[in-house]
Amino acid sequence: MFDEPIRRRGLFSLTPLIDVVFQLLIFFMLSTTFMHSQTLTVSTPSQSAGALPQDANVVEIWLMADGSTRVAEKPVTADSLNEAVKTALGGRTDLTVSILAEKGSRTQAFVSAVEAARLAGARNVATARIEKFTP
Repeated sequence: MFDEPIRRRGLFSLTPLIDVVFQLLIFFMLSTTFMHSQTLTVSTPSQSAGALPQDANVVEIWLMADGSTRVAEKPVTADSLNEAVKTALGGRTDLTVSILAEKGSRTQAFVSAVEAARLAGARNVATARIEKFTP
């Protein structure tokens, strides 16, 4: 019983595992795409806006709780939002686009309004939350 030789276990080589890890690392490095980011200045209010003064250098986008959108107090559809903002800006980049979101408006409408402002060439976007729209 005690005369049997002790068998040693063979040691496993980590070289194949390291090779596979490096191959995966190279694969993921080569297949990754990097996104080019753009910046847009957005001014957010610290509290709800009260009576907003009319400013000649501001283009207003109103986001209503019922899902409708207005640009410069004219109703627009979601499909024509980009063109309406571009028309309201008139090619000027010094104007500020003010997005006024009524309480209960949709987040997607806000994102669409910011994107429309960016596509129209606006450099500054301001936001405000409005309790109720009164024309």
